[in-house]
Amino acid sequence: MQAIVATFFNPILPVFAIMLVGLFFGRRGFFDNASAQAINRFVFFVAVPALLFSLLSDAAFRQVDWRLLVLYFVSEMILFAVGAALARLVFRRDWGEALLIGMASCFVNHVFFVLPIAQFLYGDQAAIPITAVIVVDTTVIFAGTIIGLEIASHRDEPLWKVGRFFLRNPVLVAIALGLAVNVLGLEMPAGIRTFCTFTGSAAAPAALFSLGVILAGAGGRGWDGVAVATTGLKVLLHPLVAWLLFQGLTGVDRIGGEATLLIAAGPCGAMPFVLALQYRIASASIGRAIVYSTIASLFTLAVLA
Repeated sequence: MQAIVATFFNPILPVFAIMLVGLFFGRRGFFDNASAQAINRFVFFVAVPALLFSLLSDAAFRQVDWRLLVLYFVSEMILFAVGAALARLVFRRDWGEALLIGMASCFVNHVFFVLPIAQFLYGDQAAIPITAVIVVDTTVIFAGTIIGLEIASHRDEPLWKVGRFFLRNPVLVAIALGLAVNVLGLEMPAGIRTFCTFTGSAAAPAALFSLGVILAGAGGRGWDGVAVATTGLKVLLHPLVAWLLFQGLTGVDRIGGEATLLIAAGPCGAMPFVLALQYRIASASIGRAIVYSTIASLFTLAVLA
């Protein structure tokens, strides 16, 4: 418990604070929705591609327990389906928002929330399973969601024309290039790595700041059933489903298993919110789910740590 309290003050609270800064400036009128959209375009077209390329090109695939990773991915697919179905069938949200609610129900804030906590508790070895989950999440869930949104936003276009939008999508291109560099064992020039690391580090603070601005304009108060349900799915149901799936495994490294379970209990990541802004999909409920789940995950992580 002391470890969680210490980690709350650094790095959790400082990371969470940038969203509060955006909320403050949004309510004071220094930034509006148009400003947040401009910041989000920088995140989507520049910062996130740089971050993903850097991450995927350096991923240590050989050290991954693939059994654990596959079962974690199964847990994500279950939560994705439940979250999307709940948003569509119960809360009557449109397909685009339902898709992103499903993503928010399983896509965690690994890099800037769970990873520092796991390293504090288990040491640097915890980075291996968490990086493996990040790779799967970006290459399958994140990229798959973008492909689904592209198809939905160009549903009247012929399939071959839709393919052109994939090739012009910077996130998909960055994922493909990062994987190619990793698999082929290519050595990237130091200048490119510095650029990607420097630029990619802006992705999370910029996305969270714009989230705060959007929430200020949307009115962050009042009951939001979708946000509450998404939070419950992410921080309560997800770790339970993952724990049940892991019970059948034998010979799993203790740190790997506990760190992976810690990911399942983490809060919603910011990427569904980034995609909602980029594709002009209602983002208020997704933004609130990120806030609610970040607060709620302090308790779930304390139980699991």
